Amino acid sequence: MSQLQENPFSSPTFDAQAMPEVKPGTPTPARKMLRFANFFIDSIILNIMTFGVGIVIGVMLVSSGHEIDAQGNFVDLPLWVNLAINFVHIPITLVYYIMLEATLGRTLGKLITGTRVVNAEGGEATMGQVVGRSFARFIPFEVFSFLGQTGRGWHDSLSKTYVVKT
Repeated sequence: MSQLQENPFSSPTFDAQAMPEVKPGTPTPARKMLRFANFFIDSIILNIMTFGVGIVIGVMLVSSGHEIDAQGNFVDLPLWVNLAINFVHIPITLVYYIMLEATLGRTLGKLITGTRVVNAEGGEATMGQVVGRSFARFIPFEVFSFLGQTGRGWHDSLSKTYVVKT
């Protein structure tokens, strides 16, 4: 055989320079488009859940005799009750993220896209990290934190977690 001809029985080789550089012990974060898909899917699910809870609360209040004005607010309820109704999505969001990420390591959006939450070493995130991630989502303008070069949101960097492709 000549030197130019490849041996079909030799072991396969690969070009190590074509592989992306990853620091040892650091998980490889999921791509930004997958992260956006996670956000979009989870937002739809959370909006459906919040809408359902809002309907139940509204039906209960109307059936108990409370009146509604032209803006859709209950007339005879104290202001703090109306405000609490308007912010019902906050506890729903917290329960959704904490319950799913603490038990499964992923939300329904992450399950669909094949991603999961891990700690800095690539293992399961702790309960403290999951709770921190969930509360950090409510930081004003946090949704724009993905526009940085790393593509990690503040809820990732503050809790020292990563979202990785499984």
